[in-house]
Amino acid sequence: MKAGNILLWAKLHSFSPRGFGMERTKRVLTFLRNHHQDIFRVLLILLAVVLLTGRFPHQGQFRYDFSINKPWNYGDLVAPASFPILKSEEELAAEREQVLKDVYPFYVLRPGIDSRIKETFETGLSEQLSLFRSDTSFSRNFRRDSVSQMKLGKKVLNDLYDPGVKQLDDAHSTLDESQLVNLVEGNNVSPIAMGKLRDLSRAHDFVEEALAGLDNAAQRNLLSTALRQSIEPNIFFDSATTNGLVREALEQVALYRGAVQKDEAIIRNGEIVTPDKYQILLSYKQYIEGRYGDRDHLMVLAGYFIVTALLLTIFGVFVFRFSRDVFRSTRKVLFILLLIVGMLWLVSWTVKVQIPSYYVIPFCIVPIVLRTFFGTQLSLYAHLVVVLLASFFVPLGVEFTALHIVAGMVAIFTNIRVHYWSQFFVSIGFILLTYSIGFLGISFIQEGTLMTLRWMDFGWLTINVFLTLMAYPLIPIFEKLFGYVSDITLMELGDLGKPLLKKLQLKTPGTFQHSLQVANLAEAAAAEIGANALLVKVGSLYHDIGKMDNPGYFIENQSSRYNPHDELPFDESARIIIDHVPTGVEMAKKAGLPNVLIDFIRTHHGNTRVEYFYRNYIKNFPAAGVEEAKFRYPGPLPFDKETAVVMMADTVEAAARSLKEPTREDLDKLVDGLIRSKIETEQFINSTITFRDITRVKQVFKKMLYSIYHVRIAIPFGSAVSGPNAARR
Repeated sequence: MKAGNILLWAKLHSFSPRGFGMERTKRVLTFLRNHHQDIFRVLLILLAVVLLTGRFPHQGQFRYDFSINKPWNYGDLVAPASFPILKSEEELAAEREQVLKDVYPFYVLRPGIDSRIKETFETGLSEQLSLFRSDTSFSRNFRRDSVSQMKLGKKVLNDLYDPGVKQLDDAHSTLDESQLVNLVEGNNVSPIAMGKLRDLSRAHDFVEEALAGLDNAAQRNLLSTALRQSIEPNIFFDSATTNGLVREALEQVALYRGAVQKDEAIIRNGEIVTPDKYQILLSYKQYIEGRYGDRDHLMVLAGYFIVTALLLTIFGVFVFRFSRDVFRSTRKVLFILLLIVGMLWLVSWTVKVQIPSYYVIPFCIVPIVLRTFFGTQLSLYAHLVVVLLASFFVPLGVEFTALHIVAGMVAIFTNIRVHYWSQFFVSIGFILLTYSIGFLGISFIQEGTLMTLRWMDFGWLTINVFLTLMAYPLIPIFEKLFGYVSDITLMELGDLGKPLLKKLQLKTPGTFQHSLQVANLAEAAAAEIGANALLVKVGSLYHDIGKMDNPGYFIENQSSRYNPHDELPFDESARIIIDHVPTGVEMAKKAGLPNVLIDFIRTHHGNTRVEYFYRNYIKNFPAAGVEEAKFRYPGPLPFDKETAVVMMADTVEAAARSLKEPTREDLDKLVDGLIRSKIETEQFINSTITFRDITRVKQVFKKMLYSIYHVRIAIPFGSAVSGPNAARR
């Protein structure tokens, strides 16, 4: 094949569909490999959306809050469709009571019982008579007339069981005697007054009254005993038939009265919610929440999914744009989402169990915790997301959302400089004051008077604030679980009486003084560029603790002209100097310092060279090959503003110590040159610090070094400030 044909074949092959598909697949795989962490964080946000969507109610929600005799604080409400008006509970109760009065209980006469009763009576009376046959005191006439007495007893029983003896149901013990009941005899049902059906107690009384005409007491007692022992009920309550009729009757009670027609005004803005309007609004609420079928439920969930995804996506974009260091950390994103989802699950649970008041939900926990770890802006946006999504759970009006948003803002702003536990209680006081004032104002808008103020809600808001205190014991727990450090913990670790700092002060006093100066420089610079000044300060105090292992090998700790490096090879000296970084890391881990402070130890030299020993090695051994790695710190490079500032402060402070009586120009040249060297050696390429930030950091360093070394600003001749007092200035 000719060379031209080969080139043509290769060109065509590279643009073939197969080749193009392979290239596209390769690009996709490369993208996934380079951005898999970002993709995972996006999937976490999507998972949070799904978890929250599943907690939302699956039916439509009525978005208005209303009470009887209170003004309607929303716009004019017009019926979108016709719907029936519910009867009030009082109306339904009255109608049901009337229906129950019209339903007569059913009592069933069981046949054959009266015949058995008569047989029992005859047997019992015969046995009683046999006991008196030998008793001469007993009337011979009575024994002779026993047949007639038997007839008398049967007559009493016939009268008694016409219509019969009932076994009274407990539910009917309070019924009036004139109350009718349905007496069932075979296939016949006839109404009869309750009073005509005697129970056992009244049956016994009837026997005594029927025998009261007998003159002979012995005869009367004998006959009475036989009758009383034989009597038993033959009429029983038929609960199944009665309850069935009651259910049918209650089902006939209409739940609605009238209807509201489509486009008819339900209530207008400012109109008082009368009892009648209240029923109409309840009816409209039931219509809204109950009109959804299975297909509509899916649409409702889809709507919740869209709204939740929108809010969390906007929040994610905000974090990506303005807190990129947070977005780059999967652990931080997971923590924030867990906190948001956890609070909203708590809200959904309170709605499900129907707690007495939704004002008791401690929404301020989320912004307080997030403010502690991630700053003001992120915590504020997260709080807005939580309250806005919670408003879809809680069936209250816009005032509920507004009140909690304002309280959350106060919780964030009053916690900005909270470095001691006592200050938390001051913050809690401001939150309670905000809730109280806000609720009072909303109540004035809604009620227009103090007379109908819902004082109980003030109590629920107070409980809310006390529950908010739970945020503070949660902070140390989150610190342990997720490796965060709060300002309070930093204040504790920055105490110079801490064992590690105390040891640094006693064992390496020169390094300790150097660390103090670096902390001062770095703290001021961090505050200037909006970095975490407290974190920078504490990180600076610990950044050189590794020098405690070989303190005499570092110039700031040498109190005489003797230098142990004079007796060591240059590469060995470099190793000792470099080792203070990994040694410091080990010391910090052993002391239990958090990783966020250990990062300052790791990064404060980046991957720079130990220039003094490196240059001397080259100078003294020009022919020998140099292994540069022996003279270079292991890194890593600074990865945020805080670690970058400490690197610059450490370099500048150490170099400034070598100057003797420096001038303003000397310090300017020193600061500019050292920081330019860091930029040229690409020490800040992984950091979020900008050139503008670096310029401001240099200005802060120069100003503070002028003060430290008492550099006076030269005053031009002929200026306004001159004369004998000028030197004092």
